[in-house]
Amino acid sequence: MSGWPRQFGFSQPALERLLDERIGRAYADRVTVHRNLTVVAATGHPDKVVLETRPTGEIDGEPRHIAARYVVGCDGAGSFVRDAMGASLVDLGFVADWLVVDVQPRDPSQWSADVIQVCDPQGPTTMVPGGPGRRRFEFMMLEGEHKDEQNNPQAAWARLERWGWTPANAILERHAVYTFRAAVADRWRRERLMIAGDAAHLTPPFAAQGLCAGLRDVIALAWRLDAVLRGEAEATLLDSYGPERQAHATALIEFAVMLGKIICVLDPAKAEERDQQLRNDTGRGEQKWPAPRLGRSPLVREDDPGAGWLGVQGRVQLGERTARLDDLIGSGFVLIGHGHDPSNALTAGQRRFLAGIGATAIGIGGACAARDVDGTYARWFEQLGTTAVLVRPDFYVFGSGAAPVLVSDLMAAWKRDASAFTAEAA
Repeated sequence: MSGWPRQFGFSQPALERLLDERIGRAYADRVTVHRNLTVVAATGHPDKVVLETRPTGEIDGEPRHIAARYVVGCDGAGSFVRDAMGASLVDLGFVADWLVVDVQPRDPSQWSADVIQVCDPQGPTTMVPGGPGRRRFEFMMLEGEHKDEQNNPQAAWARLERWGWTPANAILERHAVYTFRAAVADRWRRERLMIAGDAAHLTPPFAAQGLCAGLRDVIALAWRLDAVLRGEAEATLLDSYGPERQAHATALIEFAVMLGKIICVLDPAKAEERDQQLRNDTGRGEQKWPAPRLGRSPLVREDDPGAGWLGVQGRVQLGERTARLDDLIGSGFVLIGHGHDPSNALTAGQRRFLAGIGATAIGIGGACAARDVDGTYARWFEQLGTTAVLVRPDFYVFGSGAAPVLVSDLMAAWKRDASAFTAEAA
């Protein structure tokens, strides 16, 4: 629905190298990377947070202090920032140890993009692409098996051999034992401290949504922080970040847990019952993948059935260019009119507001300059039963309806004192 394939396989170390190179090459004037530092304290002030750091592994090392207007802890499952906020993880009822192994076939033609889940009670196993040229295997550890005995090349090769992989035809790139958990933080922001990614939520990998959820966190937070730091919004704009994302992430974690409870059955009799149920379900259609609604928020229009859901993106022809809409108009809020330019119905004050927050107004279809190449927007507007939709910078829908009402409601939400909402969320 976003105009892209629903799933991609990639190698995370390769992505991280790419990001590191990009930051160093394109953003060196705006981004400073501090390596080999561990944050040991965070002190809040009315206008900033001061972090105390020490060289990693040197408890008595020379302290270094770094000040920031806001601190976002993307610091993993054992998050220091989460603890500093006084937040804690709420367990969602799933824990299991798995040996995760990445291999590279020596013959590239033997690489496969197949996604295979083996629900064997004697050893549940997952086989998926790990990006181009890599395969990832995940082996559930059984009762009596211990992490320190399984996290080694010998144990990895012993399990891989069953599936036809040996040192003769594959390169063992890495192996690690992970504890798959399901949990979500009970709060995501406290004053100038915030968390995102694994610091805010942990999911078993069965739905492949851990990093995806982290990316959603970051983009939901980035546009808010940008507006606040630029002075275009009050800090209360940040209040809705946690309640929105917490509800959304929890729904996907619960879906992953449901899959895990199907996969991780170790009792042979219960496994046979499960298998029979799966056989009975064959032909009933694909498992519906959840696309949850955002949690309650002033930035999700109240009593609007179209609000809070992921927006639709299609191909648009504008002038001589044909591309996905985002590639044509860039990022930010987008007010889309079906067959009309929605800005024509706005007041001068509303147009100034949209310009101030970097929003774009565009008409698609009909006599508009932008042509709906594949009919994507026509179908979407028919489904919504409306003439305009306002999409946020994180691609979720603020609301649908008449353009002037949408902008008026966004203006009210933008300026609203969120103290009442915060009390409700608590």
